[in-house]
Order: sequence, then C-alpha cells, then structure tokens
Amino acid sequence: IWWNVAPTIVRTFIESHPLKGKTVIPFATSGSSGIENSVVQLKKDYPEIQWRDGRLLNGATEQTIREWVEKELKK
Repeated sequence: IWWNVAPTIVRTFIESHPLKGKTVIPFATSGSSGIENSVVQLKKDYPEIQWRDGRLLNGATEQTIREWVEKELKK
C-alpha cells in the first residue's frame, strides 16, 4: 500500500497478465494505511476480475494466512 492506494507495480502486474475471470485475493503489508481503499479502487478499475476481500498481513503467521486464503477460496 502506498498512501492508501495500490502501488503502480500492482497495476502493471494486473495489466500484464490475463486475469479476466480469474479470482484474485489482494493482500499487503503497510506501516500506516489500510487496504480497504486500494481494494475498492482495484475492483472499480478492473471489474472483469473476480475480487475477494483484501487483508493486511502485518505480523500474520503462515497458519493465519493459510486459514484466511482457504476461507476466501470457499466463498
């Protein structure tokens, strides 16, 4: 997250890969900003992608991340 938005490199990645119809689970680390605004903007800018809820992973353990991803994939 860069000043409450997804950094340019994320958009470059999205635009460089065939993600139409694919499920994407956004995640990030951040020292101060949340991920919510970034996810809202990405969903708006790339509506052809199946977005799941995003999450900050600051301090998350591998087990926590695995559980979160499994839960998101079941939706």
